[in-house]
Amino acid sequence: MNRSSASSAPEKAATALLWGCELNQEKRTWTFKPQREGKQDCRLSLSTVCLGENAKEEMNLVEVLPPAGREDKKTKPVTIASLQASVLPMAVLMGLELSPPVTFRLRNGSGPVFLSGQECYEKKSGQRRGGSETRSSRKKPCGKGQSHAQT
Repeated sequence: MNRSSASSAPEKAATALLWGCELNQEKRTWTFKPQREGKQDCRLSLSTVCLGENAKEEMNLVEVLPPAGREDKKTKPVTIASLQASVLPMAVLMGLELSPPVTFRLRNGSGPVFLSGQECYEKKSGQRRGGSETRSSRKKPCGKGQSHAQT
């Protein structure tokens, strides 16, 4: 796709990598950490949470835990999916973007539960003369108007 820009600074496309993890009875938590290091902003755009084909007929609750070491102990985990094989085996999440580190936990059930999405990396850019923000430094939703490899 061809895009033109009126900005004097060249626009840099973000990089998106496929991401996934499995939660089950043996591995109940998973912490997402960026694969790439350096001067880049990273977000996890979570898209799907689904049960594996061998899931038992039970309620599987997946939640996001608050960051470790938070001073505010009143912050509680947030449930992002309640799945049951015969009722709702999969949930599609739209627009759920999280900043790392993010810890997911299978609070209830034995799984397997598969989470998938994209790791989105956007290079941090400086400012142009006069202190105005460059076009590439504004955050865009992952996968929207950005080039990334598909297989």
